Amino acid sequence: MADLASALAVVAIERRRDELVSRPAHGARLAMQSAMGEVSLVDGEAVVPSHSLDIATAEAPMALCTDAGLLQAATIPALSLLRRVAIVDALPAPVPQELWRLLERSPSGEAVEWRPAGARHEVLGFTRYRAARGLFVLLMREVSAKQIALSERLHRQRLDTTERLVASIAHDIRSSVASVVYSADFLNGSGSSIAPTVLSETVRDLSQASASLQLTVDALLDYAHLGPSVSVPVLLREALNRALGSLRTHYRDGAHRVRMDVAPRAEWVKGNPIVIEQIFVNLLLNSVEAASTPRCVIVTAFPTPRPRGVRGGPAFYVCVRVWDDGPGIPADVRSLVFDPFFSTKQGSPGLGLAIARQAAESLDGVLELTEDDTGTCFSLYLPGCEGTP
Repeated sequence: MADLASALAVVAIERRRDELVSRPAHGARLAMQSAMGEVSLVDGEAVVPSHSLDIATAEAPMALCTDAGLLQAATIPALSLLRRVAIVDALPAPVPQELWRLLERSPSGEAVEWRPAGARHEVLGFTRYRAARGLFVLLMREVSAKQIALSERLHRQRLDTTERLVASIAHDIRSSVASVVYSADFLNGSGSSIAPTVLSETVRDLSQASASLQLTVDALLDYAHLGPSVSVPVLLREALNRALGSLRTHYRDGAHRVRMDVAPRAEWVKGNPIVIEQIFVNLLLNSVEAASTPRCVIVTAFPTPRPRGVRGGPAFYVCVRVWDDGPGIPADVRSLVFDPFFSTKQGSPGLGLAIARQAAESLDGVLELTEDDTGTCFSLYLPGCEGTP
């Protein structure tokens, strides 16, 4: 489609639009402007310059439409494609309103993707180029295979994320439930002979385990957008250790090393503990994913003022930097690292950093790529929590 677009970069229509509408089935011919010669559109058996293109017989899927979104003429491949997805049956025919609005919002020459109403898998790509006198050249192709591949990558990413999340939450729930069961069995076996101080300690253990269990469930509901927002003090080192625990296999098999350095007043942050843990999982996984040699990962945390661009929220923030000694990110793609599906790693779905940035923003935080000539460094800014809660 790009080759055809460049060939039709300059097109013009000389016959009036009402003539084209009145005789659309007579093999309208669209001429391409070459270095010499004029452009023209003729009907029937009229003579066309040798450098012209017969739109009725061209092999590329392309069509002519008015500035009101009315399809006037189309090549055989284009008609076949449009009929297969039940957009048109015969010409002239209107372009579906949803598609036309999408094309109108996009600059000329910019490709858009559109799924027809009721279609299960079919996705079409369209590019619109302006022609003279209120007409457009519409280039099209099917991109269903591309969308299916993206869906599969999304599915794999969700499975990986869900697997790690379930393992982490299961560990929390099991620990809390084990504490409750142990304390209940102890009280049941002790009977009335239990000392008051021991009774008080056991009840306190039960209360702490129950509160931890409730926090885990509330945080999970918030993470799944099924409950109210959760923003509680989170011990930074604990969240980092839990994230590393879910990546134990990656780090152990790759012989990667991790070092943490948490400065005073940076021990606590505020937010949903599950969301914060998942951000660290994505950052720590990004540091060693697809690494062929052992990596050194250094995590540092220090207090900082509220980052630029954050409106409202506390004035006190904590910056967590995750640095690794890998080859770094090339300068020409640094601006793309947070784009969904972009990755410089073979086999990576390219969603981890995009998800991490979105999660950070949901906590009134910021995630950015930091300039570093010795490796790769990401800086995560989260609302701080002054003092030990």
